[in-house]
Amino acid sequence: MKNSALWLAMICIISLPLHSLAATEIIPANNKTGLIISELSGRDILNEVSLRHDQKYEFEIQAMTLVDKQGNQETREMHRYKRQINAAETRYVSVFLNPAGIKGVSLLTWQHQNSDDDQWLYLPAYGKKMKRIAKGGRKNYFMGTDYTFEDLVAEAKDKFAYQRLDDEILDGVQTFVIQAQATDAKLKKATGYGFRKLWIQQDNFMLLRTDFFDKRERLIKRQLNSDLVQIKDNLWRANKIELEHFMNQHKTLTSVVKRGFDGNAIPEKYFTERTIIKGMWDR
Repeated sequence: MKNSALWLAMICIISLPLHSLAATEIIPANNKTGLIISELSGRDILNEVSLRHDQKYEFEIQAMTLVDKQGNQETREMHRYKRQINAAETRYVSVFLNPAGIKGVSLLTWQHQNSDDDQWLYLPAYGKKMKRIAKGGRKNYFMGTDYTFEDLVAEAKDKFAYQRLDDEILDGVQTFVIQAQATDAKLKKATGYGFRKLWIQQDNFMLLRTDFFDKRERLIKRQLNSDLVQIKDNLWRANKIELEHFMNQHKTLTSVVKRGFDGNAIPEKYFTERTIIKGMWDR
């Protein structure tokens, strides 16, 4: 997402050195023994985020608002689907339903554990064929939003280094702070980012804030996740996401209208070229 003087006034961050955390301080976790936070590495924390919050199947209806530097707004409706096909492959699709001018525009992603991901873009106005997103095009922005194509797929943790920085208090909430940086040679070349900083709430391992930096270490944009809701047990979601691009003076605001986790409602056929081109989403 994204920041201005307004956000600096709203967000109070206080750094806490790691040695100030008592070694016996424990956070409830999925396992019965709990986690000793002072012993967790950056990768441990990201693993716990996945353990608690990753789901095999997921569906969301999102209300999206784009805001330019003059304050002009454009509203959109997007449906997003996720289905884990097997242990080595997960598929995602995002499709716009409104406004009419972009209805049917879709992004299909096949994420592979042991090989490069595949992404295709469907633009109905340009014919009944999907366009493959080239590896070098992943840093481009998706349909006027502040999200790049690489932002719209889960990252393979083995291709990144996660450095735990000093913990901080963000808006009164104790957080882990992690610096994430690509280590895979091909990914380092293809990504538009030098690194990202992640703020993760310590009591529920929810990602609250992400700062995106370019390869010259300049802050590009900031994402803030808010209106957190507990779905079940350790599973949480954010109902509001704000992404602000500082350089472009542009924002993408997203609110979740509806979500579900039933695999029967997210069939495998949704993640095929035929379904996307035929526009079967609203049937």
